[in-house]
Amino acid sequence: MGAGVFAGVRADQVDAILGAMTAVIEPGGVLGRQMVSGAAALLFGRDVLTGDDVADPVSPARFAAALGGDAALQRAASELVAVAALADGMVAAPRLEAALAYADCLAGGWPWTKELRDIAEGRLERAMHDMVVRNAATFPGLALPGGEPDLMPYTGTTDQDRRLFARFEQLEGYPSGTFGRAFWVHFRRHGFRFPGQDGAFNAAFAVPHDGLHVLSGYDTSMQGELLVSTFTGRMHATDALSAHILPVIFQWHIGQDVNGIGAQHGALDPWKFFIAWQRGTTATTDVLGTAWQFFDAAPVALDELRRRYGIPGLPDRYRASGPEVNVTAEADPAVQ
Repeated sequence: MGAGVFAGVRADQVDAILGAMTAVIEPGGVLGRQMVSGAAALLFGRDVLTGDDVADPVSPARFAAALGGDAALQRAASELVAVAALADGMVAAPRLEAALAYADCLAGGWPWTKELRDIAEGRLERAMHDMVVRNAATFPGLALPGGEPDLMPYTGTTDQDRRLFARFEQLEGYPSGTFGRAFWVHFRRHGFRFPGQDGAFNAAFAVPHDGLHVLSGYDTSMQGELLVSTFTGRMHATDALSAHILPVIFQWHIGQDVNGIGAQHGALDPWKFFIAWQRGTTATTDVLGTAWQFFDAAPVALDELRRRYGIPGLPDRYRASGPEVNVTAEADPAVQ
């Protein structure tokens, strides 16, 4: 029953996790119920749950007693409860406080609990800043320790910038089917500027982030951004919720701008979310790790790279939907 950290979880522990999730969702909320049902089916191998309460709610004390002293299970279970409290696309202090009550019964001390407590108590700006800083810290070279990222450092006029841009331009000549060629197509199709060009995103962010779009198969729609960040958080594991998953839930589902690039409502599909969660957990190579080098991976066939990295296939029904982002007039949607 279950996979990853949930492998070997007992039936009573599953009941406690699903019961805690049920206790924090919006009463009558459709997405909250789908979140509980999706977790039951996709994370724990249970039948699809139905009904107003989905699962029988449990108290924080019973939740803690069922989980016992397994720190990894405590953390993952409490993360599910936190996400469930936000599933219906609104910030409600009572539901955040309820989710925190479950976390407070455990060993706790996780960064996301501070962020949710700040939000519940009206310190939204501080919570968003913490998410930005924590996200930047997971991309090697993107920011100084404890600092915000320099997202657009290039002028396109220095010799260093021109050499960097030229290296990415060379990807056009890579054989069809390679990761490098697919990465080049991804940028050209959407009009993204390559690192080194004026107005391009910092390579420390753009290369692993957009590389993960290509590797995971998630597009650049708002739902695709939510899913690729969920995949990334579970793949990287360190600070997954506060650095990767909560920011995109707030930005693309709740409609709260986190980092100054905009916000929209309603991008969370619970079943797609848990597929992304599982696929990231299954991945065996951390693309955000300091050992990963893009140009070492670029000549490898994309399908072979996915196999090496342990990235499962993506069934069509779990792909992202919605209009994709094209950022400049240079976008060429027909490029292959």
